[in-house]
Amino acid sequence: MRDICNHHIHILAYRYDNLQGISLSPDVLLPRLEYLQRVHPRARDITMGIGFCRLVSGEPRASEVFEFLAMVTRSPLARFFLLITRMHFSGHDVAATELHALLSETAIIFPEIAFTLFSTIADASHGPGWCGMMADGGLVVGLPDHTTGRLVLYHDGREQPVDLALRAQCPGYQIWDVTPFDLPPSLPRIDILQDGRNLLGSSIDSSAIWNFEAFIEGSPEGLSGWCRYPSNLHAGDRIRIQTAGENRLLFDGTIKPGGNSLSGKPPDIYASLLQVEKPRTEFVIPWQELQGARTEAVTVTDRFGRAFYGSPIDPLAGQRYARAQAEWVATRFPSGHPTPVKPSFSQPFPTLYTPRFARQEIEATTHPNRRVAVIITVYRGYEITRTCITRVLQHRDLRNRVVIVNDCSPDPRITAFLDTLVELAGVTVLTNPQNKGFTFSANRGLHTVAPDEDVILLNSDTLPPPRWIDALQRTVYRAPDIGTATPLSNAATIFSYPRSDSINPIPSYERVVEIAELLAARDDNALIDVPTAHGYCMYIRAECLHQTGLFREDVFAQGYGEENDFCRRAAALGWRHVACLGTYVGHAEGQSFSAVRNDLIRRNLAILNGLHPGYDGMIQAWLARDPLAPLRRDLDLVRLRDTIRERPVTALITHDREGGVQRFVRERACNNLETGRMSLIISPGHTDGTAESCWKIEPFLPEDYPNIIMPRHGMELRTLFVALGCDRIEIHSYVGAGIRDVHRISRFGIDYVVYLHDYSWLCPRITLVSYNDLYCGEPTPDICQRCVTDLGSQNDDDIAPSLLRELSDDLFQRAKAVIAPSQDVAHRYRRHTSASVTLASWEPATPLRAAIFPPKAPQDIRRILLIGAISKEKGFNILLALARHIADNALPLRFVIIGFTCDDQRLLATGVVEITGRYSSEELPALIRAHPCDWGFLPAIWPETWSFVLTEFWRQELPVITFDIGTPAERVRATGNGCVIPLHLSVASLAMVLMNPWQIPPH
Repeated sequence: MRDICNHHIHILAYRYDNLQGISLSPDVLLPRLEYLQRVHPRARDITMGIGFCRLVSGEPRASEVFEFLAMVTRSPLARFFLLITRMHFSGHDVAATELHALLSETAIIFPEIAFTLFSTIADASHGPGWCGMMADGGLVVGLPDHTTGRLVLYHDGREQPVDLALRAQCPGYQIWDVTPFDLPPSLPRIDILQDGRNLLGSSIDSSAIWNFEAFIEGSPEGLSGWCRYPSNLHAGDRIRIQTAGENRLLFDGTIKPGGNSLSGKPPDIYASLLQVEKPRTEFVIPWQELQGARTEAVTVTDRFGRAFYGSPIDPLAGQRYARAQAEWVATRFPSGHPTPVKPSFSQPFPTLYTPRFARQEIEATTHPNRRVAVIITVYRGYEITRTCITRVLQHRDLRNRVVIVNDCSPDPRITAFLDTLVELAGVTVLTNPQNKGFTFSANRGLHTVAPDEDVILLNSDTLPPPRWIDALQRTVYRAPDIGTATPLSNAATIFSYPRSDSINPIPSYERVVEIAELLAARDDNALIDVPTAHGYCMYIRAECLHQTGLFREDVFAQGYGEENDFCRRAAALGWRHVACLGTYVGHAEGQSFSAVRNDLIRRNLAILNGLHPGYDGMIQAWLARDPLAPLRRDLDLVRLRDTIRERPVTALITHDREGGVQRFVRERACNNLETGRMSLIISPGHTDGTAESCWKIEPFLPEDYPNIIMPRHGMELRTLFVALGCDRIEIHSYVGAGIRDVHRISRFGIDYVVYLHDYSWLCPRITLVSYNDLYCGEPTPDICQRCVTDLGSQNDDDIAPSLLRELSDDLFQRAKAVIAPSQDVAHRYRRHTSASVTLASWEPATPLRAAIFPPKAPQDIRRILLIGAISKEKGFNILLALARHIADNALPLRFVIIGFTCDDQRLLATGVVEITGRYSSEELPALIRAHPCDWGFLPAIWPETWSFVLTEFWRQELPVITFDIGTPAERVRATGNGCVIPLHLSVASLAMVLMNPWQIPPH
């Protein structure tokens, strides 16, 4: 076990540069891994390494890591080591339950360890023994020595007689192979009983153990793809390829992963077995192993006959397509002696040249009361499927019918539910004998459509509101050439609302109905053309369907892209596609094939661009125009007005960067909310896809209003303020927008106050730090101009320092108040403006006990804490010089940085600095407790205006050392909880102060 852990640690050290060259002992490596985890929060191999380090170090918190991995991944490895951790730290009470789940759902790994581990747990639980499945599908049982009585095996409702063959022995247990046993292709549940009692692991769910993920596509070299059994780490991946029409076998072979055993294998094999999740087995089957250039459409399955995603596939359709076009062109431009060919006319449907006919060639009815067939394909997701179908039946007109296609659902609850619907009038249930995928199932439903019957294709994970069918139908019949309509939804790519990037939470049904009613109530005759419909909910006019034909099963297999291809074919025939602006359909966006989603999208998008040249460009051009943006903004404003009602509103103008200003602004907004005021957080931004500047308005509310965007120039923002009843403005920063735009807001005629968070109102570099990263001393504007010319500004503005100060002063003079957090800030600003500056602390006084420096013996290590993002202005250069001095002189000083710096690697290379990485504010107290230190250090070289970090030090009762500049020095002097030292101490002198701060006389 220790060897496995150590080997994984060596793999990590090879994989990540940050781990090379340091000691790989768990005690040294653990904090570095925790730092790397914050830098790479999604790197599960690092997470696993943290668990291994804790386990080898004897730290019970190892279980937290393996529990987390077992929860967020399908990792037999994490579950296996969670069992080891339980037993190592006496967690016997839960180990038996977890072992039962592991054995019933995953194949056995590391048998040389597992057999003893499982037997120990079974013995502790006083059960009759345990059972499980090996990687090859064979069954194995562990029984106590001298067990008597009958062993019985059940599957598929029948009993199977068995014999036992001894495989191995453990202390007090014997391990037996169950013979004879061949795993049925139906992958049943298997029960194994000893004297009528279930063994631990029974019932064995063989379908879970052999759960299959796979993808197939054509490539120039051959058929390529990947496959894996995530719950069976040692299993080889068997592939069968047959012709789609005749089921003639072309290929049958096993592609094995790196190896089937751990012991004695090279490091790369070892590494493949220590992945958090089983890696994909990638492969290419050359054309010559099939039928070469004559390879026809094929189906690709695993050993149990389960289809790969992307199958069936016509792998050389593109080549034949290109050949047909080449032959056709040859007949148009023949040589003097042309080769006789009889080409079939086959050309793509070019998106760039989609026709717009004056009159639709097919005579289309304009009568908006046609019958509608709602076609729903069903596979997984029992609860949402039942809800969806129930809502459809609840809200349908009796003249409309529902066609449900059961795509061989593996969930017996779905099948039982559909059985209750077959007798309902107007409901048809069709069942596929095998899982065929969305495209085939949708086509099966479309085949049942009558000549004069419109269609709605509806995903089974949708939430349709009342009157949704009528809204879609009214939209389609607004013009005779409209072929499809798609409603807005929370997750429907270009049709998504409130966020147009589809990253929206699944709404409650009440919210779906609410938004649908808001849309229905709008008095808007806009008709917005879209490049394609969305198959989650797609209304198709009958004439469009029958002229265009069905979805292409030959190229789009299980889905993604089939509706886009249909829409471009329809567009080539003159049909339009529009957005339905009169209703809203919720979408839970099921994950039926999430493991291969990205591969399918990539493959099918390439196919789309081949079939419809210019498709990508058309989509991007439409997105850049974003014709739905005004609708989304109007919806946000309607919802916002309804939420605000008569409550007063405050606008908070801020920048678009991270840091203390944003924290303070949100605390102000929270305080406003507690007093009955609504807050609008206003920050600068740019319109998507353009450089046009704008204001982003974010209401400080639980609901999301992401579309309220106003141009920065003009009076639209003032109009919005007046419409929402805004009677107060707080100006916290102009950075990012520019002083001119914020100065314009100050002339809206609305009372405003200014909060001073930095020196951007005076200094284009914001922090009063100039040459050689030193405090500038606040010189005259001409010297400031020279500094800005040489070093550049940091306020995203091109204004001269003299004009900046002139506009700032004018803005201050007209403000109801200019508020500074400390005497230091007020004093510095009073040098540059005659406006009155008042004082108000940024935070309420923190109840404190005196924080004193504990004396340390000369040889004791002093651990010094720094918090936050350490930039050059925050003292990075001083910290780096200190760390190198400490390392060179072997001083008993160590720095712990909870946060990050502008150059972590140079600091870590000294060997005396530990860095945790980025953190959230909620994590900070726990991180400070987890990294106990003796005192804090604030090395900022600029006159900070507040420092929330200082407050955090004091909350943890840590005294603080800070330089004699800015508000932190003022606060330390006022409380006595620390010491203030000269800014320009030498590195050696500063190191001595940090070693013995209790010897510094109080100020």
